[in-house]
Amino acid sequence: MSDTALMGETPALSHAGRSDLARGAAALVVMAAGIVVAATHDGTPVSKAATTLVAMKDADIVSPSGDTRAAVVGEQVASGDVVTTGPRGYAQLLTRGRLVLLSSSAALEVTSGDHQQLRTGTAVVDALRGAGLSLDLAGATVNIPVGSATEASRGASVRIGSLAGPAQVNSSNGRELALPRLKQVVINGDALPSSNTPLHLVDSDDEARVVPRLVADDLSLKTLARGIDTTGSSTAHVIEASWSGVSQPIVARSVRSERVLPVLIAKATQGGDVQQRYDDAVAWRAQGGSWGVVLHLLDGRAAQVEATLASLQKATQAPGQVGTVIPAAIVGTVTTHHHSTAPQVGGGTTYPVGSHSPGTTTPTPSGGSPAAPPSPNLLGSLVSTLQSVIDGVLNLLPHDGSAVSTHETTKQATGLAGALTGSKRASEASTETTPKHKSSTKATPAPTATPTEGLLGNLLGGLLKPLNHH
Repeated sequence: MSDTALMGETPALSHAGRSDLARGAAALVVMAAGIVVAATHDGTPVSKAATTLVAMKDADIVSPSGDTRAAVVGEQVASGDVVTTGPRGYAQLLTRGRLVLLSSSAALEVTSGDHQQLRTGTAVVDALRGAGLSLDLAGATVNIPVGSATEASRGASVRIGSLAGPAQVNSSNGRELALPRLKQVVINGDALPSSNTPLHLVDSDDEARVVPRLVADDLSLKTLARGIDTTGSSTAHVIEASWSGVSQPIVARSVRSERVLPVLIAKATQGGDVQQRYDDAVAWRAQGGSWGVVLHLLDGRAAQVEATLASLQKATQAPGQVGTVIPAAIVGTVTTHHHSTAPQVGGGTTYPVGSHSPGTTTPTPSGGSPAAPPSPNLLGSLVSTLQSVIDGVLNLLPHDGSAVSTHETTKQATGLAGALTGSKRASEASTETTPKHKSSTKATPAPTATPTEGLLGNLLGGLLKPLNHH
């Protein structure tokens, strides 16, 4: 029995929406059952121990003869009885300190004190402080010893996962498979796999009741992963840039968190080589392990991962934020008559991890988020530089009858400035009506300009091109 039950405290029940009266009644039943067990179990084998229904909702009991009656909290479930739950129901069965949590739309037969059969649905067996259990599931039997907790689901296939401590699965043909902590096995038909895989949590209320820290850490990392996936590529860039090890190929490349979290987990955990921890995290995720399971297999905690992420932010940023980087489309040093500005990793606008940055959308399964918007300061430098270029080019123009060339050049330059700034006024200027009458006097050809390197060269070359044609 749990410590809270022995002390008479109200235990944490597994489903929301119960009344205070139901919680109180369940607590009294658990406490009373614990007192009875403590007084009578001496010398009595577990197989003879009584099973009591300590909490339920929308549950029935079907006798071996087929008679069905509504379940009542506090009644004993006889050998051969089947406890069933409705679509919104649940049931909790207590046997010698062991608690079996039956989910909705499930059916469980109580054969004896140490033997039960899951006919359909999901059950979590909490034997952390109670008697062990042998649980049958469609040609396979899982043996759950004292000190362990196991989740089992039976539907089109059978899934058995160890939430805490070890378990062992035996098939009907005599094969055996050890199930260590935080590992699972999926059985299709009568074939028992030759190996296990990392546990995949569903983060149910029943899981949370038995292993609260594991589920809480899994939910925290899921939230962190969503934040990384929705804040643009900058967070991923900062974290990946901090990794000096060998990066493993990731199947879901379009999901940034799959590349980032293994790095954070490897850095946040201890023991062994950091490269091996990273490799294990990537491999376990590829096998279907939940983020919380991957973390706990390395004996880590979500708070350590969050602290590692926070250590990558700049001192001037608020907690929970990581600096963005300037998009790859704007690269290189831009020189103006005022100063020189170069892109810096970690510079620009920052957005909290887990929130949407302005002007971006949630990534679709087929790709990532749009790039973060460019820094306003850098954009201002570009516009200022462009204006300087425009002024310089206009000063080079001949003044004898070259009205057409001057107007056309000004129009192109102003339109380019409007495209960079998004200014309505600049856009309107770029669409001015061309003069109806052209001058018949041709402009004196300007000397061919020497190509200039970088962004300014491209701009200047584009502006001088129409001069060469006149």
